[in-house]
Amino acid sequence: MSRVIARYDQVLTVANLPDQLAHKGLVVFHEQDLQELGASPGDEILLKGGRKTTGVARVSPSANPGFIYLDATTRLNASARTGDSLEAELIEKPKTLDRVFFAPVGDELEGDMQDLIGPSLLGRTLCRGDHITFPSPSGGILELQAEKVRPIMLRNGGVIGPGTQIELLGRRARRPLLETGDVSFADIGGLDEVIEQIQEVAVVPLLHPEIFLRGGKPPIRGVLLHGEPGTGKSLLARALARETQATFHSISAPEIIGGCVGASEATLRELFSEAKQDAPSVVFIDEIDAIAPDRQTGTEMTKRLVSQLLTLLDGMEERGQVVVIGATNRLGDIDPAVNRSGRFERVIECPVPDNDGRLEILEIHARGMPMGQDVDLEELAELTVGFVGADIDHLCREGVYRAANRTFGFDRLLDVDEIDATELEILKDDLVEAVGRIRPSLKRRHHVEVENVGFESIIGQDEAKTVLQEKLLLPLQFPEIHAAAGLSIGSGVLLHGPPGTGKTALARAAANVAGAQFLSVKGPELMSMWVGESERAVRTIMDKARKMAPCVLFFDEFDSLGSDRNGIGAGHASKRDVVNQLLAEIDGIDSRDGVLIIAATNQKGLIDPAFLRQGRLGSHIEVSLPERDEYEAILDLHLGDVERSEDIDLSSSVARMPDGMSGADIAGVAIRVKENAVKRHLEADPEGGAGGFKLEQADIEVACEETRGGEVAAANDVF
Repeated sequence: MSRVIARYDQVLTVANLPDQLAHKGLVVFHEQDLQELGASPGDEILLKGGRKTTGVARVSPSANPGFIYLDATTRLNASARTGDSLEAELIEKPKTLDRVFFAPVGDELEGDMQDLIGPSLLGRTLCRGDHITFPSPSGGILELQAEKVRPIMLRNGGVIGPGTQIELLGRRARRPLLETGDVSFADIGGLDEVIEQIQEVAVVPLLHPEIFLRGGKPPIRGVLLHGEPGTGKSLLARALARETQATFHSISAPEIIGGCVGASEATLRELFSEAKQDAPSVVFIDEIDAIAPDRQTGTEMTKRLVSQLLTLLDGMEERGQVVVIGATNRLGDIDPAVNRSGRFERVIECPVPDNDGRLEILEIHARGMPMGQDVDLEELAELTVGFVGADIDHLCREGVYRAANRTFGFDRLLDVDEIDATELEILKDDLVEAVGRIRPSLKRRHHVEVENVGFESIIGQDEAKTVLQEKLLLPLQFPEIHAAAGLSIGSGVLLHGPPGTGKTALARAAANVAGAQFLSVKGPELMSMWVGESERAVRTIMDKARKMAPCVLFFDEFDSLGSDRNGIGAGHASKRDVVNQLLAEIDGIDSRDGVLIIAATNQKGLIDPAFLRQGRLGSHIEVSLPERDEYEAILDLHLGDVERSEDIDLSSSVARMPDGMSGADIAGVAIRVKENAVKRHLEADPEGGAGGFKLEQADIEVACEETRGGEVAAANDVF
């Protein structure tokens, strides 16, 4: 039996353990406190709060005297919250456990994970009933409860050693300490400011309600989280419940809607009633926009739901320690009455993570993954621009698939024979390949993958290249100088000229050279027959561009979107509203910092003059037809690396082309050259073998001669 040395008993104040030390079962002290306890780093410590638990002692130079630092799970095991007093005692000669029976707190475990979980728990200390969390071998966090320990007389806990038998029960834990899920604030990366706000408005009232009794005012009881899908809104709510040891009640809005008349309202009332009975508690309503839409446009059922929700929110003061958290990615769809003072009083945005945020998320997900030595998470963070937390989780899981295929072979993975999973190691190439397989949520609509091309691949157009470099590249290369001058990425450029002259190619090359995201949208795509939808689409695309910054937002066929308002008839007032909305968005220069707007048109005269002034699309660049002496270089570029005969003379063939050709026209000639070569090759070799295939002078001459029919010139004359 472990012997507790009572004379070293010490009372300390509970504080939060740094995030990077979470899931390790550590108890961190100030050096002086640990000495007074008669313990050394690595000793087993018995903790006595509302219940007994154990941990392994560590010392930190940043620890304050009189405080004991625990992660969320250890605080749960000790039934102690931040700010509580906790007794700590040294356990002399801790015993090794013979056998431990674990049951999952959340979902039941899939497959035989016993051999993989055992090594992850080596050296951990625990008591019967303790929860234990650790990075799962498959990614994420796994939470287990020690339902039985052997020998049973070890009331003060023991250590999991090499000889300890680990048994995993094929059912969920029967009596978990708290069913809040397995997530704490330490498991959420890239949202430090958001976490701080939630701690201020939700954690403090749940931990210290006496502050607000003394202040004579009730605390904020409603928080509305909004942001792109996958940014961590649900995780934040679960973490809040765990950190405060509150009961967690979660429901998705679609689960509420349905049934007979009055059933949805009854479900809402029951949810809030259960939360009051289980207080302190957290009520989480996901996709709240589905049950609280704007009543001006909602159905009769949704109007009743909104009214019921407002009634429940207004009764927050009578419900005690209940915090309501709503989550949505459509903030503009919610009824204005929902987020006024007294209801959802704090509206918090969960932003798309920046480079540092992505690195933090990657570090969290990499905790339980067998990463190879060549994996550089900082480099991976730079490759995942536009990824949200859910996308990075997906990336890590894809990395496991890629590593498994490489290590064992796909055929072997489909075989029933056992494999040694300990051989799995995730390498850099696995993760890089996984990046290419994932299409982040932010990029699933208007995003266009940019080819690996730069300005050197565009023949001519020197003026356009110079302006784009000044507007985009220089601010990115020298941000400090531009900041000192009060300049930022954000001015607009209008590219105008005949079709096929390379306006889109210039925009893509600018984004690629700058390492920026490329968001492309054609003007007609944003137009809708429904009142208000076009304006909403404009706001959405601008908001997405800001979140993807640095970003090139490219409007093709801009004349259809930014039409001159003087030429819009009385029956098309909605088009005038779209122009006004777009002007307002472009004028929000501070909020769109890092976004370069490039618009393209072949009918500049149709654009509203308000767009053409400085501060909006102030730089006007004519992208003209190529000069005659540029034809050969353009044709050579589009012929690419296809093997050619040694006697090919492009200059003589190009001389036969008509004047007035665009870059797209010459690209079409290159396609015809290749088609002619394929046709000729198949005539000589009906079997279709690629051996000996090359471009011949005759292929080029025929293609160039076909352009002399006047079709190209006639087409250009139209414009």
